Amino acid sequence: MTAPLKVTAIRAVVPFRLVVTFSDGSHGTFDAAPMLGERGEGTEPLRERSYFGKVGLANGVPTWPNHFDISPGWLREEMEKRGELVIPRARR
Repeated sequence: MTAPLKVTAIRAVVPFRLVVTFSDGSHGTFDAAPMLGERGEGTEPLRERSYFGKVGLANGVPTWPNHFDISPGWLREEMEKRGELVIPRARR
């Protein structure tokens, strides 16, 4: 049985990007601007740069103080689709 995918490290960089490392060894920089352009009360506070920088991890899930979170699986999939993900050679 495979362990669920988790984010093992995350940090916000300006403007609205997340430097992410996943439990499978893949990593990259996620451009969150398109996500923040969508309407919703969860993303509204994240549009303020200082608040966006308050991202942390809760059990391997990127989470902000307002409890808005991003699924690690969705995040990795989006990063891969956009060409933002670096996959270690052994995992290709």
